[in-house]
Amino acid sequence: MNRYHPFYTPIQRPQTPRWPPVNPYYAVHRHPYDYPPVQPKQFMDSADKTKPLLDDAQLVMDKVSQSRDFAIKLMDAAQKSNMDELNRLIKNTGVSSTPGIKFNPDGFTLLFNNKTANIDCCHLTIILRWK
Repeated sequence: MNRYHPFYTPIQRPQTPRWPPVNPYYAVHRHPYDYPPVQPKQFMDSADKTKPLLDDAQLVMDKVSQSRDFAIKLMDAAQKSNMDELNRLIKNTGVSSTPGIKFNPDGFTLLFNNKTANIDCCHLTIILRWK
């Protein structure tokens, strides 16, 4: 039977009250949180220490994008899992800090990091796909 038949009244379900009840006054007049004052020194130091990482990354990216021979050597060394050759090739680009190197069949990852006052402050990760 159709519940909207003209001889039958439609089924109405009772309205359940919302819990907890909404207080419109509370929603408008909340007390703001008290946050401690910000200390930007570490943040600024991290940004400053990241600049050389960006320069090193730029050197490697320029070399890979402009030298087909270098790209072939880099990919060949990664395919053979020759970490000594990979480190040598990356150092020959002129970087001041040697990045961590990871690779898989799909690509190549360079992990640049730096410290400020013996705190691991900044990381720069570059992922290049070759497949």
